[in-house]
Amino acid sequence: MKQSARTFRTGRTAPIEPVLGWAYLSREALAHAKAQMDEESMGVRDEIGFLTIHQRYADRFFPGTSVLHTRARYAVFVPWLFEDLAGFTGPAAVRALHERERELAGRLRDAGESQVIGGRVFPKPSSQPPSTVYWNALAVWGVLRPRLDGRTTSRAQAHRLLKSVGAATDDDGQPLLSFDPPFVPLPSRPDSWRGGDITLRLTTAEAAFLRERLSQLRRSDGHELSLLAKLVRTQAAPPPEMWADETLAVAGSDQAPLARAQYAASLACVGRAVYDALLERIVVVDDKQETSNRHRDHLANIVDEHGPVAAKLDIDALEADIGALTPKLRAVLKVTKAWIVSRLGDPTPLLDVYAAAEARKGPRARLAPTLNGRARRLEWSNDEHALAGPLHYRWEQVSTLINDLVNV
Repeated sequence: MKQSARTFRTGRTAPIEPVLGWAYLSREALAHAKAQMDEESMGVRDEIGFLTIHQRYADRFFPGTSVLHTRARYAVFVPWLFEDLAGFTGPAAVRALHERERELAGRLRDAGESQVIGGRVFPKPSSQPPSTVYWNALAVWGVLRPRLDGRTTSRAQAHRLLKSVGAATDDDGQPLLSFDPPFVPLPSRPDSWRGGDITLRLTTAEAAFLRERLSQLRRSDGHELSLLAKLVRTQAAPPPEMWADETLAVAGSDQAPLARAQYAASLACVGRAVYDALLERIVVVDDKQETSNRHRDHLANIVDEHGPVAAKLDIDALEADIGALTPKLRAVLKVTKAWIVSRLGDPTPLLDVYAAAEARKGPRARLAPTLNGRARRLEWSNDEHALAGPLHYRWEQVSTLINDLVNV
């Protein structure tokens, strides 16, 4: 007899013996822990590996974008900051750049801007400043020139190139350029750049500059214009959602991959909900801890909402779009799709496949029936853990970018 997902709950409470001990964390371990906390704060959840699908489709449709992006004007702010520091190299350049980025965050915050990188921690410097967040975008979007060997110019190399460019001048004091500077010719700085109010709103010239760059972006496979380029070329506000008719109307040959991306987003959503429900059940049944049914109840809702869409995914066609997946991730997609179609409700039969996929995280794996797994589960709070949602492919960041180009 088929079992409803809403009855997937059981277990009793048992006391835990207190344990006293010492722990030593190396610098590497502390850095790794900070990275994990940063991921949680950004809503990144990749216990099983679904972010592989997210990143590959996002890179295909929207090259150069990142979940850390906030506003388009940073794509001109960062080159301006580097050019202002021409003459600095090495540690002195790094220190000067960090200070200029910290000052910029304060000026933008004082101007009332709400999407300021580093605004929440000011006057402290941001751990992920604009020059870090936007560097890959500058390279992909053609604002940062590549090296002669085709590789991306690093920030240290950009500082050295700028120092060399500014080292020699003619009789009128103009720089003698014996080679290309690291950045393409940029829009003129506004009068407020050196002092006064500065905002994240693009000028007409800045928007035209970025629109010209973005409208030429090709897909990550290099075959055709990217979906981002096609959307930018419309010079219209972004569609209300990634799967809207307006998006499909300009997608061209990306229409079918766009549909598969939607199916994959829903299948990953169900998969994330399955993982959370399995974990919650293990905490109750195996670890004898009292907890709510929050994620097990959410799984039933997710299957109702996303199951019919998720079941449409052709996994072979997905791999044709974005490349081969790892065998363990492919197995997760396959068994999850079959489980949705079966309408069994209870995800317990999926545990072994999910645990095998999570094993890539080593001692941080929570489903594992080991002491490390139990320790990780004791750190986990089901009420604080965000409910599973679909992959978004950076659509929020893309929408903001396009809006910035339109609202000049």
